[in-house]
Amino acid sequence: MASTGKIRAFATGLVVVLLLGCVAIASGLRYNGSRSFPLGLYLTSHKRPQKGDLVFVAPPALPILELAKARGYLDVAYSPAAHLIKRVAGTAGDRVTIEASGVEVNGIRLANSAPLPCDAVGRPLQPYAIKDYVLGPNEVLLMSDYNVASFDSRYFGPLPAESIEAVVKPLLTWESREGQ
Repeated sequence: MASTGKIRAFATGLVVVLLLGCVAIASGLRYNGSRSFPLGLYLTSHKRPQKGDLVFVAPPALPILELAKARGYLDVAYSPAAHLIKRVAGTAGDRVTIEASGVEVNGIRLANSAPLPCDAVGRPLQPYAIKDYVLGPNEVLLMSDYNVASFDSRYFGPLPAESIEAVVKPLLTWESREGQ
């Protein structure tokens, strides 16, 4: 009988935790587990994403993103989907160049934007190379200005703007600049 009570208590606790998680997600709370920006909890807003905003992204299924997921770069979010948190560095009409020396938007080099030749464990990385590409009406360039080793548009290029789920603001974060 005592074990039945423990099982019920565990099941009840599990249901409560799952319900609280659902309520948190529904109210706009998101978790960032990647190292592109500080680890922690972020709140979503209904603001339309603009250049400079921090955004929560569900990228489309691209081969390079599947590789990133397999390598563990995308260990983020609250769901099995590979979510990212990035800063909007370029929007429709911006002229973008991505090359070995770094990323430029409208002729201005972004700080710490040079693609790395390999990841933290030595696996090769292939940068996405474009020269004077003008972002289309539904494209964005997503970068990290927090971590030089971030897996961002340096490697996967522009993404559809509808990949952005929400603009986010840090709520409770802690430092972590290791890895991707």
